[in-house]
Order: sequence, then structure tokens, then C-alpha cells
Amino acid sequence: MARKPILEGGKKDEIIAAATELFFTEGYENTSVRKVLSKVNGEIGMFYHYFSSKEELFEAVCDNFFRQYAMGFGQMISSLNTPAEFVEVFLPFYEKAMNEYRLLETNMHWTIRLALHDRTLMSLIPAVEDLLVRTGYSGKYPLDIASAKLIADISAVIHSRSFEQMQEAEKKKMLNQLLQEI
Repeated sequence: MARKPILEGGKKDEIIAAATELFFTEGYENTSVRKVLSKVNGEIGMFYHYFSSKEELFEAVCDNFFRQYAMGFGQMISSLNTPAEFVEVFLPFYEKAMNEYRLLETNMHWTIRLALHDRTLMSLIPAVEDLLVRTGYSGKYPLDIASAKLIADISAVIHSRSFEQMQEAEKKKMLNQLLQEI
């Protein structure tokens, strides 16, 4: 008997949403497939119709999470035309994202946190490339390298203790300096 085609939306999205909540609140190790299915009133056969394993489900959760994060970041910077405008909107976006992340990180193993951090940075590259093009970037690095370098530099700065202790004006000045260096 042929397998039914897997449709987007519907129960698959419910499973991903339930798994997202459970992975982020209870951790990967403490989230079982049965626990996810219980949350969506599903059967084990239904799970295996959509996913071959818990790892594949986790990958789908991560893909969905980063797609939404990158889309929000992209929308935030899509109308910006100068590096100074970027700094003005970035800090509130960053503060909001960090507050949400702090709620999630309590039950995550450090390896998951590191993987999420790295994938978050990678998901932002296309939006930063677009911003650099719109702002007339003509620096010494190829566009993809400039974007990755800028994201890595900003990440290193904003996750430092020194940055956390700065006043908002100092933070803006620091980020503007980073943008000028690219």
C-alpha cells in the first residue's frame, strides 16, 4: 500500500508547535515522542507518518524556529537605509529576543544553547547581506564574508559583560563603530 502524501499544515504543524514548547521548556532529553503526541491527541503511527525519529522532529522544530526568527529580523531591517537606523532598531529587537531566550534556556543543555546560537547567527546572514546592499556597501570583503563578519562581531560584543553594563548611548556608539569597520 502506498503511503499517503505528507501535507503541510494541519497535524504536522500541531506536532511541531507542541514539540517546540516541550523541547524549550522541558529540554530535549525530557521530551519524549509520546509526550508530544499526548499534547496533540495523536497516535504513534501518526507521528511516524510525518517524522522518522525524535531527532528529525527536533530538526523540524529548529528549522521552524529559525525561519520565524530570521523572518522577523528581516522584516525589522527591510526598510532601513543606513547603519545608524540599524543600530536604533537592533537594540530593542535584541533585548526582546534575549528576554525570550532567557525564558527558554533554563532547561537546555549547553550544547543545545550553543547550536541554537550558531544557527541563529547563520539565519541572519541573508538579511544582513540585503541591508549592506541597500546601504551601499563597498568594503574590502565580499558581501557574504562581510555579512558573516558583522554578525559574528556584533554577537561577540553584545554577549560580553562589558556591553551588558553599558548605558544605551554607549551601546549604540559601540555598534556604530562595528558597522563602520566593515
